[in-house]
Amino acid sequence: MRMASIIAAAALALLAAGCANRTGDMTIAEWCSAEPSRTDTDICKQHRDTEEVRTSLGSRIAEVFGMSQRAQATADQAMAREITCVTRTVNRTNTGTCDPGYTLTGCTQTRYTTRAGGMAIMRSINDTECRFNGRVLEVQVRCCAMGPNPPPATNVSDTAPPEPQQQEPQPVS
Repeated sequence: MRMASIIAAAALALLAAGCANRTGDMTIAEWCSAEPSRTDTDICKQHRDTEEVRTSLGSRIAEVFGMSQRAQATADQAMAREITCVTRTVNRTNTGTCDPGYTLTGCTQTRYTTRAGGMAIMRSINDTECRFNGRVLEVQVRCCAMGPNPPPATNVSDTAPPEPQQQEPQPVS
């Protein structure tokens, strides 16, 4: 029985070695094209499928790189433009607007009281104004203009966005 196991293992090893070197020194593409009858073998079908995937991925990657280069060029053009932004502070109103020549880019309610109902709900916002559901104590409106000579701005509180206020942590006893 032991001798039969050794012979079976040796035959299996020879068979595996023969299968491992099926194509010899040829590439799979050369082996498949050497004889027309080999084109329907599993290894040739697998090779064709792999080459199709490799080709389609290569063209897709080239397409994506082209898109990213166009996006980077557009971003570089946008960054080269001269943009002037101002923050307007408007008190006791339900509408925040920008001066002519400026585009609204942000609108924030910065002061409110609980007696007046707390935070207001913003009902609409577009390039020219933001509208709340009721009067608010204070609204900061961020407006931007493009070009080297922006029009004059009124009610400007600063030229940078407001810094968020952080409260000191309360000790827990």
